[in-house]
Amino acid sequence: MTINHEKSCVKCGSDMIECYVDQGLKGLLVKNPSGEQLFKNKKNTRMNPFVCIKCGYAEWYADTPEDLI
Repeated sequence: MTINHEKSCVKCGSDMIECYVDQGLKGLLVKNPSGEQLFKNKKNTRMNPFVCIKCGYAEWYADTPEDLI
């Protein structure tokens, strides 16, 4: 499952646009700490920011949150 790339701002209802971190990276990698145990599969997903084009409110969304389980 992937995230919906069309988001509406929860603060003002305007459109939100997907952005990226200004380090040349496309999103951030987040990990489930329980997936870090020796000889277990790593559990992670990418996080991407969405910013409201009207009020500037920002939220982060996981690409595949089910991969953290």
